[in-house]
Amino acid sequence: MSIDKDLHKSYDLIGNKIYDDQSLSRKLLQQSLDLFTKKSLIIKDPKPIDVDVIALVSGLSFSNNLIAVFQKLITEISKILEKTLCYWVKPKNYGVEYCVFKWPNDIWCQDWLNEIISFLESKEYYSFELNITGIQLHQDGCIIAKGYDCGKIRSIRSDLKSNLKFIPDRQSNWAHIPLGRILEPVAGKKFISLKETIKKFSLEKLGSERINDAKIVNEKRWYMEKKEILFNKKFKL
Repeated sequence: MSIDKDLHKSYDLIGNKIYDDQSLSRKLLQQSLDLFTKKSLIIKDPKPIDVDVIALVSGLSFSNNLIAVFQKLITEISKILEKTLCYWVKPKNYGVEYCVFKWPNDIWCQDWLNEIISFLESKEYYSFELNITGIQLHQDGCIIAKGYDCGKIRSIRSDLKSNLKFIPDRQSNWAHIPLGRILEPVAGKKFISLKETIKKFSLEKLGSERINDAKIVNEKRWYMEKKEILFNKKFKL
């Protein structure tokens, strides 16, 4: 498998920042904490906040083989973090995002959903292999698996942005899979060990997934804990 150099560079631009840090600071972790209810954080049982997001995603979920790989990595990271408060995405909710049509506070016109569906129905997108190579930790405590899509996800994203004028400017440029978030500061030997483990797996070939469809989802709680599938676009084999 050849790595997409531009995508790899884009991942590194964010992922490599953590290696120069001495800790996961409470200030930067606040970006992650804001995604969870205050009560759930107090009782140390993180619950994502309710939202109203409409997006196009694949997964929900992936194959048992890929899920097992992710779970093994999470177990290893959890051993290092010990009792540090974390949130791990539920395996059934693993997904990769193409495009967000509505962020939580955006105005939404219901006719737009029909427009998106009509556009997707008019297109012939082909199934593809999503290769997962490495994980990375961000300064706000977010942990992701790095997906490489041979340009397929980004091509569909570009297609949607070019043809549907109401799509928000704020979009991911990646093909990543969110795995979870660290929600308490980490420093000292524990942080050194955490960075070493993340670096060890940063370029590891973790597996691949055949992507045969994409779903329009109304996400009602972050990390797909509450959602409604509005439309399923099947890709050509």
